[in-house]
Order: sequence, then C-alpha cells, then structure tokens
Amino acid sequence: MAALLVLAGVAAYVLRKAAENGPAPPPAEFFLLSLPDADGNVHPLSGLRGKALVVNFWATWCVPCVAELPELDKLQAEFAERGVEIVGIATESPERVRLFRDERHLRLTLLAGGYDSLSIARNLGDLQGVLPYTAVFSVDGRLLHTKVGALEPGQLRTWLLADADANRFGS
Repeated sequence: MAALLVLAGVAAYVLRKAAENGPAPPPAEFFLLSLPDADGNVHPLSGLRGKALVVNFWATWCVPCVAELPELDKLQAEFAERGVEIVGIATESPERVRLFRDERHLRLTLLAGGYDSLSIARNLGDLQGVLPYTAVFSVDGRLLHTKVGALEPGQLRTWLLADADANRFGS
C-alpha cells in the first residue's frame, strides 16, 4: 500500500511539473516516422518538419472525432496558403480510413497509424490517451495549443487566425 502511495505521489509530481513547464516540442522521433495514407502510400513525417502543423488523432468509431473532421477539412483548404498543414492520424488501417474518407468526401491528409497512433499522440502530449486529440505546432516546432477531446466549434480557426496574426507560425 505504501508503494502505491509513493507511486501516486511521483506520478502527481511529474504531471504537475509537465503542466508547469508545458508540453515539449514534438520529439525528433515523430519526424522519423513514416505512415501510410488512406490509399496505402507511405508518407515520411519528415516532410512536415518546418511547417505550421496541426496533428489530429482520431478514429472512425469515435463520435466526437468524426464530428470535427469536416471542420478540419475546411480549415485545411482555408489555411493552406498560409503554410498550415492539417494531418489526421487514425488508429485504424489504411483500408478503413480510405472507406471513411471516400464516404465523407474528405480532402485533408489522413494517415493510418493503427494502434501505434496512441503512443504517437502520447509523445505529443496526450498523456490521458483520449481521442480526439489535437496539437498545433509552429514552424520551429513549438507547441502552441493542445486539446484533449473534441474541439469546440470554431476553436481551431480562432487559434490559427490568432497565431497567424501574431506571426507565431514563424513565417
């Protein structure tokens, strides 16, 4: 019992320190990964380095994930000219993601990370392992925003406009 109390105390301390210091920039390992897209084409994530980046972790079975994807798709088209890249990383297979994308006529980049997506999300700050999870990064890799759970309507657009106006994208 004493060991559990000590472990709980250590975990609380680590979480408190993480909250005080804020999440770290994406680890270099993130950009070393390669994931298949919905068509099975492999995308090295190194191609995302140096871009204003929104990474959204989702699943086809996750109701709030599915609800926010149309807005993400719309925002990708709207902010592409400003150098913003929005990427969805699903917890499923490329085939399942392709069927989902085609049914909903989505155009944003959807990658299939399988169950490894959850550990990738954890490395980007999703310590709770909740879907959806969204992280917004500047071009120099600074973490600007995170959201555990569903984005509020208009929340991402507000962040992106404010970040662009404040030149936080680094461009």
